[in-house]
This record gives sequence, C-alpha cells and structure tokens, in this order.
Amino acid sequence: MTSPTAAGPDSCTILIVDDEDDILDLLRYNLEKEGMQVITANDGIEALSAIETESIDLVVLDIMMPHIDGLEVCQRIRSNSKFKTIPLLFLTARSEEEDHIRGLDAGADSYLPKSFGIGVIVSQIKALLRGTQRISTNDLTVTILDLEIDLERFRVFRNGQGTRSELRFTRKEFKLLYFMASTSGRVFKRKTLIRQVWGRTSKVGERTVDVHVSKVNKKLGKYHGNDYIMSVAGVGYRFLEVE
Repeated sequence: MTSPTAAGPDSCTILIVDDEDDILDLLRYNLEKEGMQVITANDGIEALSAIETESIDLVVLDIMMPHIDGLEVCQRIRSNSKFKTIPLLFLTARSEEEDHIRGLDAGADSYLPKSFGIGVIVSQIKALLRGTQRISTNDLTVTILDLEIDLERFRVFRNGQGTRSELRFTRKEFKLLYFMASTSGRVFKRKTLIRQVWGRTSKVGERTVDVHVSKVNKKLGKYHGNDYIMSVAGVGYRFLEVE
C-alpha cells in the first residue's frame, strides 16, 4: 500500500483499489492533476487497512482481486457505521448487467466498466464527491435538496424560499423515503427495498414497492420537474441525485 501523495490541504483523499498497477498509475496521475490526494491498494486486505487508518473521502474499487474480492470489501465498509457513508465506485472489467446489479446491491454508489474513458471516470468521481458535500446526514436526520427528514420524530419538512412546510407520510412511506434519501444516487432493486423497509421475513410483493414509491412521489411533488424517487428501467429505483 502506498502512502498519500502530497497535495493541498483542501483536496479530497481517494482510495483506489486494484491489482493492476497500470490502472492504479493511470487513475492516480489523472486524479492528482485535479488536486486530489491518492492512496492505492493492491487487494482487499490492504484496502480495509487503509479505510481504518486513513481519512478517506471516496473509494474506487475493483471487483476481481486476490484475498478478498471487491464485493466483500464493499459489504464490510457498508456494515461499519464509521464508514458506511463513504462514496464508493466500482470500476471493473466485468460489464454484464448482473454484475452491475450485484455491485449496487453490495452498497456501491456507482459502477463503471474499465473500458470507459478516463475522463468519464474522473467526472463520475467528482459527481460522487459533490453529492457527499451537498448531503448533510447523521444517524437521525437527512437534509437533502429541499427536504429535511427527521427519523427520531418521523417528520418530513420542505424548505422553500422563506417557507417551511411539513409533509405527512405513513410509517412505511417514511421509512422508504428516509432510506432512499440517505443513500442518494444509489440504485436499488425492489427486493432490496423490501428487505430494507419491510424486513427480510416480509411476504409483500414487488408491486407493493411500486405503489409506495408512487404515493411518496405524489406527496412530495416535483423537484425541478423530476420525481424525488426515480425509476431505473430494468433495475429498480434511486433517489434524485444532488447537483
């Protein structure tokens, strides 16, 4: 594992995890040009060590690696309350749709094939970092776009131009909204949402998710012409990303 490179104090620190040195060198060179600090790791064990010992703002992670694969690394990061909100991008040679879905279900915020140009990859990293900077979240409250979602009191507020109004939701609608908003930009299959909102032993069907999403969106209205919870064809749903 390499040590951090020198950079300005205001730059973000990116952890890149890949067993191909040429990929590490290419990404490090281009991210450093953008003023970011870069830490690299060659496998999952080094990655988890870096997460524990360094202050990481974003992780770029390969899936196929020795010792511990990227999916397990992602799951371990997401299961730790200290690191669960760190943006994570899978960058992998595996481009099949099922691999994409598995990566997102493991907890990744985004997924790109290595065949994409370096400019696209750097732009996606910047977009994930912007999202992190714009979302304020703690264990009980999420503030995103014009919404304030208070888990402790099960209340939702919309802040407008000098106004503040409360929106009413059922318990399941609220849990769905809170979960989607706190994971803004990540795509979830309906089965995943059932596990997260209704519980692993629930017998509800996927149509129940569609109905609840529709009800939540109807109560929220539009944000600059878009639904707050957006449908992703062939996959599921994601919360509207911050700009």
